[in-house]
Amino acid sequence: MSSSASLVASLVGLLLLSGAACAPGQTSLEGDSAEEDSAASSAPRRLLLCQQGLSDRTTGWDKGLFAVCLAAEDAGIEVIWDGEYPAFGALNEKGAYRALFETLDENGDGEVDGDDSPADIYLVGFSWGGKNISDIAERLRKDLRVSASHSIVKAMVLFDPYQPQAWQVNVPNNVRNAWVYRQSETTDGDCSMTVSLGFGFNGLEPKVKSPASTHCAQYDLDTFLGEVGHCDTPSVARRAALHNLTTLSDYPDWAPNAEACGM
Repeated sequence: MSSSASLVASLVGLLLLSGAACAPGQTSLEGDSAEEDSAASSAPRRLLLCQQGLSDRTTGWDKGLFAVCLAAEDAGIEVIWDGEYPAFGALNEKGAYRALFETLDENGDGEVDGDDSPADIYLVGFSWGGKNISDIAERLRKDLRVSASHSIVKAMVLFDPYQPQAWQVNVPNNVRNAWVYRQSETTDGDCSMTVSLGFGFNGLEPKVKSPASTHCAQYDLDTFLGEVGHCDTPSVARRAALHNLTTLSDYPDWAPNAEACGM
């Protein structure tokens, strides 16, 4: 081969290599992948803690709550499990908070701060567990081991929150969005009648600490759906709750029935 032919072949080879690396109007696939990986790693974790009512977990009372939490997990939100259950027991508020803290404390140094990955926190509770969930949000706000930026609750959903000794359920000012689905008239045959001398449990009215920083909407399901039992609330409001958690917005079909939370 002549020297001129060799030169031409070398130039053609260089042009082909250059085109393979980055053709005109085409970005590097390697660069795309790196950017996507970086974006994925910088996105906040989405963590969900659920807490049930007082019932035995083998009964059907809380299955509606379990279904909501599992549906959220299917939608890509990480559920903090209590063993084999997607929700913690109502009498284990301390255990539930400890599990939440340990999940947030990614590096295990006993503090939740800038050394841990950012996380969007979601809280869901039913009945007694609904009251507990509002208390857990408050504990998160007051915990000196948790930095202010890591104590924000992105969304809280409460299904008929109730405790016999409580007059209301409080929504603390570190909660950015809250939705409360409750019923106000005891339905004949409701599960709660058997453990309340026939009186039944009706969800407590929510009181929001800071309307300026918290979007809080409450729904009295009895007023627009008819008779809704205490134990039916999670199942009846499942679709609405999942919409709240995944979009951080009101469920459009029920939005006209929303009432502002008290102060």
